Amino acid sequence: MKSNYQKGFTLVDTLVYVAILVIVSTAGVYFMISLSEVLTQYRIDTALYRSGTSAMEQILVGIRQAESFDSVTSVVDDPTAGIFAATRGASSTEVAFVGNELQLTLDGQPYGPMTDPQISVAHFTVFQHPTADGELIRVRLHLEASINGVNKGMTFYGGAIIRGDV
Repeated sequence: MKSNYQKGFTLVDTLVYVAILVIVSTAGVYFMISLSEVLTQYRIDTALYRSGTSAMEQILVGIRQAESFDSVTSVVDDPTAGIFAATRGASSTEVAFVGNELQLTLDGQPYGPMTDPQISVAHFTVFQHPTADGELIRVRLHLEASINGVNKGMTFYGGAIIRGDV
């Protein structure tokens, strides 16, 4: 006996498979977009953290090694024009907020920007507090970054007592 049964997919089977394919494809595209946003956010966080900690550490080392804080050259409590200048014997350290960069100068020799190129400095403020043991210098540094249209800012705080050779 011969059967009229034909092998293959029905129209309903095909529609179900296409619907499943569309759902899986949409989820995959959404996952890739989300992953791209997460990676961009990670790049911004990493760049801000790396630049901020590096610049702050350089500034704090300059404070700790200084014998005196040059209050004539330095700009204190002004977030738009921060300059930190300290001396130790014949050597000097100066960090200046110029444009949107922190410029490092050691012993009169400019070393250029202290942050990555995609990082801009929004605020650099130096605070001076005389204490019984010497001068406490506090620093507030606010950095901003924009990568692929994502903007973020991060503020760093630090402080040290001028110790010289101590």
